[in-house]
Amino acid sequence: MSFTSTIKEEITRLENNKLEYIAELSAILRNNASFDNDIVITVENNSVARRIFKLIKSIYDVTPVITIRKRFNFNNNYSYILRIRSKKDIILDDLSLFINGEYQNIPSEYIINDDECLRAYLRGVFISVGSVNDPKTSRYHLEFIVNNYDYGLFIVDLLNKFNLNSKVIKREKNYMV
Repeated sequence: MSFTSTIKEEITRLENNKLEYIAELSAILRNNASFDNDIVITVENNSVARRIFKLIKSIYDVTPVITIRKRFNFNNNYSYILRIRSKKDIILDDLSLFINGEYQNIPSEYIINDDECLRAYLRGVFISVGSVNDPKTSRYHLEFIVNNYDYGLFIVDLLNKFNLNSKVIKREKNYMV
């Protein structure tokens, strides 16, 4: 198991209040979900899939349908696909993903209105698109891969509130924070 996977597993065991769960779930869906007739969330980490399932079930009383697929790559890992079919509009509105039917690149202020929610949002970003190196084996390095420059700048602003001196770099089709 990689160092990042170990950290993500630890993070997914944290208990928080409902507002923090909403902030975390907003970041996860913004980075790992597709929106068509259903909300489809795809992740590669089992503990993250369990966390998403728990959050959706506890906050919205909706049971996502889970599909597990074996990926054929060097690691032969699995993909966990969670599909939400009911209360889609309520969830998307509540998590500040869509407003008046239009996708929002940046969440509304109420998602990150205090330090605890801001940390929860960053936790959601990390468990969905983040990685970190083991400080014992290499130079300590935290990064997030996002698909939108404006969203990358938004994450930079959040991280810099904690004096982390982050920046956005263009990387192939995505952006690295």
